[in-house]
Amino acid sequence: MTQEEKEELDKEIEALKPKIFKAKDIYDSLVDEMSELLEKRYPERREEAIKDRLYDAYRRSGKSVDFIIDFIENADDEDDYWV
Repeated sequence: MTQEEKEELDKEIEALKPKIFKAKDIYDSLVDEMSELLEKRYPERREEAIKDRLYDAYRRSGKSVDFIIDFIENADDEDDYWV
């Protein structure tokens, strides 16, 4: 491959980068919009996702369910931890 061919390919690559970034921004925006609509349409999915996160946190913590429930139920509402 000649130096001219390499330079021409570099130019083409550089010309594509802004198009890719723009397409990714559009894609990300559409994904966010879709997520919001799905959350409105299927609110139970959000509840399930919360349950899954809580269960995963519980499993990783090594604490008992009773300890965690007691911690949540007896937390001081004015505690900075919950803000």
